[in-house]
Amino acid sequence: MCSLDTYLKLRIATLFKIIIGIGISSVLMGANVSATADDGQTIKFSDVDSLVDEAVELFYQKKFDEAMAMCDQVIREHPENPLGYLGQAGIYHLIMMNYRINLFDHQFDSLTTLAIKKGENAVSRFKKDANAYFVLGGAYGFRGLNRLRRGEWLSAFYDGLKGITYILKAHRLDKELYDVYYALGLFYYWKSVKAKILTSIKLMKDERERGIKYIKISIENGRLSSSEGKFALVEIYYYEDRYQEALAECASLAEKFQNDPTWNYLMAKIHGKLNQWSAAMPYYQKLLELLESSPYKSNSYLAECHYGIAKCAFETNDSTTAVNQLQLALEYSKKWDNQQEIEGPLLDFDKVLERMETLKIQLNFISGQQ
Repeated sequence: MCSLDTYLKLRIATLFKIIIGIGISSVLMGANVSATADDGQTIKFSDVDSLVDEAVELFYQKKFDEAMAMCDQVIREHPENPLGYLGQAGIYHLIMMNYRINLFDHQFDSLTTLAIKKGENAVSRFKKDANAYFVLGGAYGFRGLNRLRRGEWLSAFYDGLKGITYILKAHRLDKELYDVYYALGLFYYWKSVKAKILTSIKLMKDERERGIKYIKISIENGRLSSSEGKFALVEIYYYEDRYQEALAECASLAEKFQNDPTWNYLMAKIHGKLNQWSAAMPYYQKLLELLESSPYKSNSYLAECHYGIAKCAFETNDSTTAVNQLQLALEYSKKWDNQQEIEGPLLDFDKVLERMETLKIQLNFISGQQ
């Protein structure tokens, strides 16, 4: 099994995973909100899905302003469609998660609230449109995620419950809306993990395998859920100490995400778990390059990155590099602002600080022997 700190981190993050599954799936997939009225008429918001898809691609190319402008175009041309607002919220979310900064909470919250308002209007008019329910569920999930991060537990739970209710409604209406399986897969898996005590005594069904199965269905058949589904499997396999499988899934994303901070971080961490420190080093170095060139700065992320390089150097008998990199990590750690910076997906920064101190003791011991 994984170490205790990682286990606890992932347990606490369960609701986060459920909410993110509900929310990010609809944004990143640019779901096409067609509306089928009770009388059989179908109303299409022309070209909205392709515009949002283009915005997502611009984001992955780090053209943030152009991506935001594309969503602005959706809002101008289709103000009643929730996707423009949800697309902008998704861009803010991805920036905050990728660079671990907390700069856009207000904009994020406002945009998801607008998306919910538009989405509620859509499902009240078109009660048999699975896509509309899917997007509305995503909007509630995204807003809940933001509230969870601010410690607003009750409102986050409410939004999460509303979100999964609408996602399940979308699934009942259209079993072939395969991108929904991504959100449901995360829900079933992490719900079972959170309720492990209940599942162990048979008071709740263990649906982890069902969750993994659903995520794989979304990867194979979803419109644009392949990448997000693979990232989900990486984190699940990491949690379950299935590091070779995690590495294989993560490596399969290299072509599209080699310049993505989170992908490089995950590759480095997985190689570290496999004691492949020489292989981990270039991913930490690439991550450092990406963080230093970004306009968004997180001192805790920079500290963890320098610590990762120091750890790789220590494990490959390069004490000089290890000492230098650890010193940089310690300097950045002193600037940590836990009000403006976001925790990483695998390890709280408090735990990183503990590991930095352990490495410092090990290096001092080696220095004393020389």
